[in-house]
Amino acid sequence: MKFISALFFAAAAIAPVTADTGKEEPAASIIDLAAADGKYGTLLSAVTNTPGVLDAVVANFPVTIFGPTDAAFAAIADTVAGLDEATLATVLAGHVVAGVYTAEDLITAGCLELMTLAGSNVRVLVSNGMVMVNDSTVIQPDIIGEGGVIHGIDTVILPGTFMPCPAPATPAVPATPGTPAMPTMPTMMGKGGKGSKKTSSGKGGKGSSSKKSSSSSSSGKGSGKGH
Repeated sequence: MKFISALFFAAAAIAPVTADTGKEEPAASIIDLAAADGKYGTLLSAVTNTPGVLDAVVANFPVTIFGPTDAAFAAIADTVAGLDEATLATVLAGHVVAGVYTAEDLITAGCLELMTLAGSNVRVLVSNGMVMVNDSTVIQPDIIGEGGVIHGIDTVILPGTFMPCPAPATPAVPATPGTPAMPTMPTMMGKGGKGSKKTSSGKGGKGSSSKKSSSSSSSGKGSGKGH
């Protein structure tokens, strides 16, 4: 949880603050904020220079962008260099989700499967105090501006890295109206007790008859001998 707390402090520092001048200031766009940050040059260049990508992002505003840093792109520079234009466009679109999901939204949800503009899913999972996007880690949350929010991540999201959210525990199924409820343990024990008493009583009765017959028989034998 320390890591998440640190993320919130970072987010507070990054979120744009409007000066109280008495006039409405135009909000900075998420693109401008990312450019001003200085760690997202490769991402912005790729989005701007790959045909159709920037238009698709703007057309879906507001959006949530999981933005790889320059270091993340540098780590797979050879892979990116080998991608054709269409494939690169798909990879970039796989980092963008329509709608706004702040860090608080993601942490509260615990695990989300979100559809990207590429038509593929990403899993956002809170694990060990960190927010994971597939196998990437959010290292700079809540760059919030006009057009949505950017969360900086430490690796590029590549196809084939999606895994679904863990299945939740199966909830107890409520009884259908009109269906008799299953007996509770005390009730079941109570029924068993009644059965036991009847059985015991029946067995006791048979045992008593035997003893009485035996007694009578003995008495008769004794009398005969006496005479």
